[in-house]
Amino acid sequence: MTLAEYMAVAKQANQFSATGERTGRQMVLAVDCSEDGDAEEKDYVVVANHIENVGASLTGKTTDKEYIGEGSVTIKSSTKRSFSVTGQLLRGDPYHDFICSHKIKYGVGTEVQRKYVYFDPGTMKGESGTVTIVVNKDGAGAAGDPGDIDVAMNVAGTPNEYTYAEAAA
Repeated sequence: MTLAEYMAVAKQANQFSATGERTGRQMVLAVDCSEDGDAEEKDYVVVANHIENVGASLTGKTTDKEYIGEGSVTIKSSTKRSFSVTGQLLRGDPYHDFICSHKIKYGVGTEVQRKYVYFDPGTMKGESGTVTIVVNKDGAGAAGDPGDIDVAMNVAGTPNEYTYAEAAA
């Protein structure tokens, strides 16, 4: 499902509030799954079907220093965003078909980089940037069990602050 389609359904169902607790399923992760990586944002694919967790995490990089007049101080130098997408393989879904393509599984460098957005649809705020996609599992599973997928998506640099805006028709 494209980002535009997903948000139209969500808006119609009035399913997101700007206040209150959030669950993992209420956050939206959408990725450019086009062949050449130049899709319009509204056409990004929402990472949702048969996905158990997008595993959004932040890792701060710090250095501990000792100063004569201050004592022990921790200095933060950067923050790294990553996604660890897990679930079961669903052929026919655009995200699953994209990550299981030969080009993405075995690609290198910029071949496996795509634009993404990640945001709270209640507040419409989040981030956008570029991820490097690393497929760890592409449907592995025991006989009779659903095939597991495991995809690491590491953000290149610092993402941009983002506010979702409905695309003009």
